[in-house]
Amino acid sequence: MFKRLSILVFSLILFSQYYGYAKEPSLSGDRYYDEGRWDEAIEEYKKLLAKNKKQPGVYYKLGNAYYKKGNLEKALEAFNIATQLKPDYSEAYQRLSEVSMQIGVPRDELTVCLKEVQKDPNNADAHFQLGLTYYKRNLFDEAKREYETTIGLDPKKKEAYFNLGVMYQDLNSHDKAAEMYKKAIEISPDYEKAHFNLGIVYYQTRCVEEAISEYKRVIEMNPNHADAYVNLGISLFVKGSYHDALKALKKALALGANPANAHYYLGNIYNKLDKMDDAIVEYKHAMKANSRLIAPHYNLGVIYLKKKRANEAISEFTKVIILDHDYANAYLNRGKAYEMKGDRVNAQGDYNSYNHAKAAFARIYRDEPTSQYYEGLNLSE
Repeated sequence: MFKRLSILVFSLILFSQYYGYAKEPSLSGDRYYDEGRWDEAIEEYKKLLAKNKKQPGVYYKLGNAYYKKGNLEKALEAFNIATQLKPDYSEAYQRLSEVSMQIGVPRDELTVCLKEVQKDPNNADAHFQLGLTYYKRNLFDEAKREYETTIGLDPKKKEAYFNLGVMYQDLNSHDKAAEMYKKAIEISPDYEKAHFNLGIVYYQTRCVEEAISEYKRVIEMNPNHADAYVNLGISLFVKGSYHDALKALKKALALGANPANAHYYLGNIYNKLDKMDDAIVEYKHAMKANSRLIAPHYNLGVIYLKKKRANEAISEFTKVIILDHDYANAYLNRGKAYEMKGDRVNAQGDYNSYNHAKAAFARIYRDEPTSQYYEGLNLSE
């Protein structure tokens, strides 16, 4: 760690030697820093950068202020910019390595990437790899900057657009994610991953027809893409094309797709087709593949309740409550199962729990029809 005095002296030397900044704002920022007033120091350094962003010394100071405040991600970003603006800035480089180690960015990987960028700032691939390094630690601002730099240097770098799309998707910025995937596809029309992820974005934004089109495009390019068949089947199910959905999901299973999701949606389809016994079989397969999925237990409980198999319904709703004790409708329907048995005490207890969970958490899953964990089966309240 640097002593405060050494930081101040070094920073003032940088100011006078390289940049000739207005002295008062600089001195104010340094004074705030020495007094431990990190927020005020940060604001002063930002004012300087707003006038001129090409000031590695100010970024170095800003990084130290963020570090003292405990915002390691912002400190990392500031030190990184300082090293990019001044490749021989050894103090900033040392601080960058120290902070990166503290937040878990692999030192060797980061060091290699930074050296490559410093060796050739116009190397698009070097910036791309640096973006990947930041992205691995969820440092999205830094990753975004590097991917955008990559695109500025190489507008045909489809992987940079794709990775920006993934990043925006992680941040639930669906419009921006779709834009990035489309740009990647413009560069490479057969970019399978981009088509697949664009399909997911369309599904997430309830553009089901567009999602179906993208998944079909993926399957045209790769007939053995099991996940594309799963997502196609789910999208067709949401659309109401149940028989086509059945075919897609069965093909997915034949190709080795995730059995929990595939069997679960097969169960949903059979439910819609009023083939309850087939639905029961599929839900059981889904639970065997992943016992912690809530939806198969819940939907199976609903079927048992419809069939007046109260004990089996109680068992399934109890499993739901164990997995998620805030699941309001599980209490409601278990209460109905108890009432069916004539057990009014337990029924009333579940009705009370239902009212409490509904009021406290407002989590009625039938309002989430596109969730992979719940299709929307529910008895009327």
